Amino acid sequence: MKPRLLISLCFQSPARYDGGLVRDPFVDKLKAFVEPIYFCPEKALGLGVPRAKIRIVIQDGKKKLVQPESGRDLTEEMEALINGYISSLEEIDGALLKSKSPSCGVGSAKFFKGETYLKRGNGFFAEALKERWPSLPLTDEGLLRDRSIRYHFLSSIFSLAEFRRVKEAKNPSQFVEFHTLHKFLLKTFHEPLFKELGQIVAHGTKTLEEKINLYQESLLRCLTYKPSRSRHVNTLYHLAGYFTKRISQREKNHLLGLIEKFRHGKVDLITVLELLRGLAFRFEEDYILKQRYLNPFPDELF
Repeated sequence: MKPRLLISLCFQSPARYDGGLVRDPFVDKLKAFVEPIYFCPEKALGLGVPRAKIRIVIQDGKKKLVQPESGRDLTEEMEALINGYISSLEEIDGALLKSKSPSCGVGSAKFFKGETYLKRGNGFFAEALKERWPSLPLTDEGLLRDRSIRYHFLSSIFSLAEFRRVKEAKNPSQFVEFHTLHKFLLKTFHEPLFKELGQIVAHGTKTLEEKINLYQESLLRCLTYKPSRSRHVNTLYHLAGYFTKRISQREKNHLLGLIEKFRHGKVDLITVLELLRGLAFRFEEDYILKQRYLNPFPDELF
């Protein structure tokens, strides 16, 4: 199942204040792998394309959205429009917004006091999404240039899309299978929460619907934790343990050496995962091959 992803409209059609279309190679590639939902709060507010710039300003300690050229205070109109849109929005697995935008920037929108630049923070739409769904995978294209952030975001939205299929199927075996196949991935995100998820799956008195609802809450919390390099190393060593007694000493040294190179940032994660996949094929370790940790999202995206 493709992730249902909310994307800023300007990545798909001209919607920027200058009438331009935003071209980002990664976002262009990602579109084919998701179910996109495009939206631009500024265009939806009727500001037009092109339009005069808007800006976030701090007035009397409060965040305001203003259009300096016209002097309009758009704060209440924008908040009403955004709240109405979010309330009507179907379930999504994540959001990918436009960096630096006063409506969509994720930690990258500029805040001003008068004409003086103060700091960067969330745009109005990004902030509203965070308030409504604190655990929702949310980023902008600027942040995704960091490969560790990209890995975190993609792993999260594809995991949530797969769990959405489990919810729709309401099948006990699919529920258990999801947890089994995501074992190493979720342990890498946050091991205590992975154990909590396992307890939910194994609960003997709750109905399937109750367990699925509880599981989703904990899954979302688990996926908010960005996997550290050291957590990846722990998982890689665990997976390597399935093969180290079945390969030659030279192969073992190569495998463990690659993990250590990854620890020190000398090779990428995908390099080690490809070697582990090859060993799993060689020894027909289907349990390992099915683990989402080895393939949490399409290879083309990383």
